[in-house]
Amino acid sequence: MKKEEIIRALYDANTKASIQSANDEWLACYQASSESDQQYLLAEYYRVGEQIKKRGEELNLEMEKVMAEYEAMKLEENQHP
Repeated sequence: MKKEEIIRALYDANTKASIQSANDEWLACYQASSESDQQYLLAEYYRVGEQIKKRGEELNLEMEKVMAEYEAMKLEENQHP
């Protein structure tokens, strides 16, 4: 698998099995690569991690908003039974 395909697999992974497989492929490629390719793979791996972190933060904010709306509805229901 080419290094670009491995990076794409990391971005596309959305199940525990696909994440594990993509990480295994990345590690095997990294270990077999030249120093310059290792630098590229490491930088891209870091970018994938940053994207995952950003998406997690976005999902947290969405969940906080939903929970705040739910609590507001619950409070209103309790005030007007």
